[in-house]
Amino acid sequence: MATFVFRRLLLAIPTLWFIASVIFLLSKLMPGAFGSSSLGQQEAGYYSRSDAASREHNYRQFLEATGQDLPLFYFSITSAALPDTLHRIFPERDRTFLKKLSWQYGNPMAATHFFRSLKEFEKVLSETERLQVQQHLFSIYSHQEHAELRQALSGIAQQLPARSAITSELIVKGDNLLTDSSSYTYLLPSLQWHGSQNQYHRWIAGLLKGSLGTSLRDGRPVTTVLGEAVGNTWWLLLASIVVAALLALEMAILMIRRSGRIWRSTLLPSLFLLDSVPLFVLAMLLLVLLASPAFLQLFPVYGMGYYSVSDQNWLQQMGQWLQFMALPMLCLVLANLPYLTNQFYQAMAGVAGQDYIRTARAKGLSEHRVIRRHMLRNALLPVITLLSDYLPALVAGAVIVETIFAIPGVGRLLVETVLARDYPVIVGIVVIAAVFRLISHLMSDLLYALADPRIRAHAS
Repeated sequence: MATFVFRRLLLAIPTLWFIASVIFLLSKLMPGAFGSSSLGQQEAGYYSRSDAASREHNYRQFLEATGQDLPLFYFSITSAALPDTLHRIFPERDRTFLKKLSWQYGNPMAATHFFRSLKEFEKVLSETERLQVQQHLFSIYSHQEHAELRQALSGIAQQLPARSAITSELIVKGDNLLTDSSSYTYLLPSLQWHGSQNQYHRWIAGLLKGSLGTSLRDGRPVTTVLGEAVGNTWWLLLASIVVAALLALEMAILMIRRSGRIWRSTLLPSLFLLDSVPLFVLAMLLLVLLASPAFLQLFPVYGMGYYSVSDQNWLQQMGQWLQFMALPMLCLVLANLPYLTNQFYQAMAGVAGQDYIRTARAKGLSEHRVIRRHMLRNALLPVITLLSDYLPALVAGAVIVETIFAIPGVGRLLVETVLARDYPVIVGIVVIAAVFRLISHLMSDLLYALADPRIRAHAS
């Protein structure tokens, strides 16, 4: 058995590494970045030009401090039309514009030079001059044909003759871009080697040291942020699945009995009706019925995690915790009870007609002993598989429940971090969920071996 467990752990390590790497790389491919709408905002609005420059400087410092200005991986395979320093262009709309120029004209060097001269030209413009050439700048950023770019550059030269030096440089760079364009450069591949100075290397090196990174929102370690939230979610999911499984098992036993026809005709329609209610609707109904002054205000709804009394003993703290967790647990139990009951009943019905069950009944054993000692033990294998896959799947339900009931758990944290684009915390949550799923599968294999001696003998 020890060899079996050790072998499964060795297989889990590369699996976890692969899942974590894919999640990290996919998170970096998502559009937008934390702080791009505030620190990196280019339009000054009612702020002064110096304020906009200061925000841009702070945003670039933030990107350098968090390593977001580094390339993503050890190497990259892109089109030969794209500049090799495209990952250093921020904010995202400037990167998109430079990428568009490179694709359209097929000359990354000329596109980069024109892009830089355009940015330098915009920096030296006063508000009055910017208004004069605003339409021409819009044409440059949105142009589709070469003639539109040439016409916009000519219009700028006519509108701002006083800016001869900076305007002449912009015109020259634009002419070079139009003259040296190549239509089919994008068809050629380009392999670029970045070495160990990349985002993935920094992240995986920290992961091997037990660090999941730093939250972009508050600068705290991701492990600290997750540690504050994982406790409530863990106990919520564990208590819900245990209560739902026990209730489903007892209801399945009632329906599998010889006298269970009445139970089947009563429970099955009720469970079908309950299963047709969406989870968020069920949560809102529980709030209205059991936590509203208009009906019955038996449970509190909001406030968990926002206050605590230091002089309470552990029993009082547990009672306070249960007041806030009662409705979320009840919601998850009711939402998962129909499916679990049906699966338990089908598993037990599948072995009810076996020869050893008929033999046990022929020996005169009581129905309680036949079901509990013979039928239930042999129906455990599909039930174990169901529970090992079902407990990690409850995280999706926890996201809805924790958001509605304002529980400071992993589900609510996931919603907040997605809205804030705090990608290190998002990756940390998914990695923890992957670890938990691998552990649940390992526990499933162990329970398989305990339930079936043949599996235990084969594992040995």
